[in-house]
Amino acid sequence: MRLRENPLVSRSVLITVGLVLALLAVQSVRLGREVLVRLEVLSTAATDSLQWTLSQAEIEQLKLENAVLSARDAQDLSQVRREFDILYSRVATIRESRTFKSVREAPENAQILQRVMARIDTLITYIDGPDEALLFGLPHVSKILRKNRDDLRVLALAGLAEHARITEEKRLNLFAILSRLAWVVLALCVALALTALMMGRLYQRGKRLAERTRFAVARMRAMITSSLDAILVVGDDGRIQEVNGAAETIFGYSRGEATGADMAQLIVPDHLRDAHEQGMQAYRAGGTAKVIGQGRVQLEAKRKSGEIFPVELSITASQSAEETVFVSYLRDISDRIAAEEELTRTRDEALAGERAKADLLTVMSHEMRTPLTGVLGAVELLEGTALSPDQHDYVSAIRTSGDRLMAHVNDVLQLSQLETSVDYEHQRIFNLSDLVQELIDAHQSTARRGRNDLSLHCSLGASGGDVLGRPVALKKVLVNLIENALQFTTDGAVSVDVQRLGQSDTVEISIADTGAGIAERDLDRIFEDFIRLDASYARSSEGTGLGLAITRRIVVALGGDISCESELGEGSLFTISLPLPASHTGGVIDAAHADPAPVSQAPAALQNTSNIQARDDAARILVVEDNEINRLLVERMLINLGHQVVLAPGGAEGVAAARAERFDLIFMDISMPEVDGIEATRQIREQRLAEGTQIVALTAHVAPRDHARIRDAGLAEVVTKPVSKSTLAEVISRQVRRDRSGGNAPAAGHQPGSGSAPTAAIVQEQAIAAAHGQAEAVSSDQGSDITQFFQALGAERGAQFLAGYCEEVDQFLSDLRAAQTLNPDQRQEAHRLAGSAAVLGFTELREALLTIEHIETEEMPDLMTLACEWEQASREISAALPGKAAG
Repeated sequence: MRLRENPLVSRSVLITVGLVLALLAVQSVRLGREVLVRLEVLSTAATDSLQWTLSQAEIEQLKLENAVLSARDAQDLSQVRREFDILYSRVATIRESRTFKSVREAPENAQILQRVMARIDTLITYIDGPDEALLFGLPHVSKILRKNRDDLRVLALAGLAEHARITEEKRLNLFAILSRLAWVVLALCVALALTALMMGRLYQRGKRLAERTRFAVARMRAMITSSLDAILVVGDDGRIQEVNGAAETIFGYSRGEATGADMAQLIVPDHLRDAHEQGMQAYRAGGTAKVIGQGRVQLEAKRKSGEIFPVELSITASQSAEETVFVSYLRDISDRIAAEEELTRTRDEALAGERAKADLLTVMSHEMRTPLTGVLGAVELLEGTALSPDQHDYVSAIRTSGDRLMAHVNDVLQLSQLETSVDYEHQRIFNLSDLVQELIDAHQSTARRGRNDLSLHCSLGASGGDVLGRPVALKKVLVNLIENALQFTTDGAVSVDVQRLGQSDTVEISIADTGAGIAERDLDRIFEDFIRLDASYARSSEGTGLGLAITRRIVVALGGDISCESELGEGSLFTISLPLPASHTGGVIDAAHADPAPVSQAPAALQNTSNIQARDDAARILVVEDNEINRLLVERMLINLGHQVVLAPGGAEGVAAARAERFDLIFMDISMPEVDGIEATRQIREQRLAEGTQIVALTAHVAPRDHARIRDAGLAEVVTKPVSKSTLAEVISRQVRRDRSGGNAPAAGHQPGSGSAPTAAIVQEQAIAAAHGQAEAVSSDQGSDITQFFQALGAERGAQFLAGYCEEVDQFLSDLRAAQTLNPDQRQEAHRLAGSAAVLGFTELREALLTIEHIETEEMPDLMTLACEWEQASREISAALPGKAAG
């Protein structure tokens, strides 16, 4: 008998199975939906990561391009290398990451990636090379990056498209599987098995992603830890979330001490804390940032020890849905700031040293040239008196020695001026052919004495020789080179060749001689300072050894160059090349560039002043000079020129004299006690005491900056001591005629109608050469300065002055012995008496007086040296006074 199924059982089974199936279906749907959600999240995150990486590669490409374009020096190369490392990391991720495998497998993408990596490998040779190679190769790096930019963009777009296609395909497959799971209950077990399998795969994939994430985090942490710059991650609440090892080293806090602490309280100095808080509040309120996102900013920070030190800071804000964090990069730049300060200090010390040297030379110029004024002035007056042949020879020897000494002083001063790049002559138009011809004519007598043939060949083209340049400086160069050639050539030839190189602005001047020549080993030394060769250029010449050094400096200052070719015993060839643009103005001076030439200091014996004196009517002249000897000598020169003279011993007296009467011309000394020449000139002009009357500076200062300062003070012209009678006549001719005629006077050193006559500077060279020849036959005993003083002023007036000088020095010594401290009046009196002692030839007495003047303390110095020197000098003065020479 067959058992029948119990319908109740079957129904219950069906119900049970149905319930189980329903429960399983519900469970499968729930699990399926959960899988879908998780897959969607993972798929979206991978897509976001892909999109971010590809887009970031383009951004890093642009950053690297900007860094390359902004790089100017070695300090900027660190930014270039940093940006390259980031770009390299992005491209390496695309090339190696499994996420981008499908992108790389596309043929067209593989070719693009290959080209990109090839360019990256090329750039590595520049990036890893030395700074100099990288700086030099920046233009080529920029060119490579421009080519790389388009490939990266195409790769990004192609990669996104490829990944989107694959992702879409996977999603459709997944949705189909899940749809079948939902609608096919009979396939529940299979669906559950598949679901379990997929969950296992997802688990493995998640594990791999977690491992990769841990690796990336560890790598990033290693990079941060090894950074030499301090890195701080700070939350929007101002508390430190993370620091690296460099931050611990720089600030002195451990990680545990820094993490969670308020950054402002920890590392921001007290004086910057309020500004920091205000800046953070403003950023939170409206996003306005003064430091955040502004690149590198130099500020100050505080260490754990409380030390305040300079830092270079860069802050970037990173925002997310939950919070905003600030990543700060700080670099301790204490060493750099200290190095900059040391460099600045060194520079300032060097500049101060240069200024001190220039000031010293200015003072020495004044102190040396002031007594020379008296010596050369007295000699000039003596030359105009009745002298015996022997006396004439003595005076000529004194003149020669004085001129030579002045030339040496001028050489040293000119060298200093050239070292400080003092450019005191403006460009003007002049005739180069005439200038060189004048020099050749002026040196013909010297050439004949050495039995030499001196010739000129000039080829300057259609311009006729008119050029734009600096004639005074050029003349100095040519005079030095021509005189050198003549000095070391005997029974030979010296030729000067002037030619323009094609149609250019360059003129080449060659001076060739057949003289002694220069050894090859000495050719590199001849243009050095104070060099006098021991062979062909040995003791046959005299001088400071600065001639060729000054010549080279002048040529360089004029924008040219100089060279020398020579063979010992065969002769020498000096060649200079200068930019001298041709001018077609017919030699008329360009008013925009004209600059008066320096006043000539040529000896009066060789300058024709009779014409100047005859053309000018007698003028009434005021001489303001604090040194009595110079005052008397200038007065005598002016009287001999036929002028009326009024003397003032100081600036205040000069102002008073200008107020009392009208003068045709005023000579004004500059360095005077109480009221100096510049102040006196200012008072005269402000009070309108000498309307229409020119004021001319009469000074021992020779520095161009001093001359500029004097001219800026309103003085019409600067005449440098020692001054000759001819120089005074020239100045009077210019300035008095300007006043009387109302017209413009000619430039200094130029007289209308002079034609091509030798200039004053050339005449001076002739005078020195002639005096040098005469001096060879004169004995060394040239007489005392006191004797010359009597000859210049006369016996009666000279004796009166010397007697007064003796009384003044005796009184000065008496005052010093009675005083406890040294006051400014006594210093000024020492200065005045020292000037007179220098003119009288009492060098040691002058030094003792200057020691009194310049002593740094106010305590009374030891007067023993001064008393001894005065005792000796007074004996010489007593012996020289009329009626006492024998006793």
